[in-house]
Parts: sequence; structure tokens; C-alpha cells
Amino acid sequence: MKIVVEAEIRPTEDEEKVKRAVLNFFTPSSIKVEERGRGKVLIAEADGPEALQRLHSKLREQRILDAARSMIMRWSSKDEVVFYLHKQAAFMNYITFCLPEGESPLGPIKVKILESNAKAMIDWLAPPTSKGRPIFEREAPR
Repeated sequence: MKIVVEAEIRPTEDEEKVKRAVLNFFTPSSIKVEERGRGKVLIAEADGPEALQRLHSKLREQRILDAARSMIMRWSSKDEVVFYLHKQAAFMNYITFCLPEGESPLGPIKVKILESNAKAMIDWLAPPTSKGRPIFEREAPR
């Protein structure tokens, strides 16, 4: 499993604030800033599901599993989980899903998880619910 989180750093943004937004829900094994075109991109990477433990907990704390599951499944395939988070909300320690364009004025945070069984990853992060409660809780994929 490989997890890559990317967030564009706009010229008007403080690099440390973008980093804080990512670190509020992700625990990377490496983090760097790369020049891309005319701008910069923060890239954080990890190799295991423990890096997403804060996101996993936050989805339950905020009680947004149904919305999370729907948005996570929207761009995912059988071997890749992809979703986008609102950067300003993440900075304030809230998980808010958004579209790749337009909803997050400073650009979204893109989360990409390369996992041979994407469904197992989605079931762990955001299982289906009944009356707002998870129907089951899975172990994190390894």
C-alpha cells in the first residue's frame, strides 16, 4: 500500500499552514515541497494504513461516514482510492470532502491510496451505515 497526499501551495498561502492542514488528518513517513510549473506542491507519503488513523477517527467523531463513503467511492477504482478534502476545513481540523475543482478556493488536498483491494480500504475508512451507525468495523488493510 502506498498513500500520497498532495496539496498545492498558492502564492498567497503560508507553506506551514498548508502543512498543518495535511498533518491534521495524515501522519506521513515523508513530506516535501516540490516546484511544479509556476507553483509549489506539498507532497506527503506513507506506506501503511496507520498514517490514516486520524482521518479514520475523525470521520466517526464528525459522524459523516455516509457522505465520506459516497465521496470516496466517487473517484476510486478497484486498486486505487482517490478523494479530495477542503484545505481550509482541514486546517481548522475538520474533514470536509470536496470536488477536485471549484469548491475549495485555495485548491483541494488530494488523497490517493494505491491498494490492491480498494474496497477493503474504503470499508475500513468509511463502512456502510444503518441509522448513522457503522454496520461493521473492519481491520485496516495491510
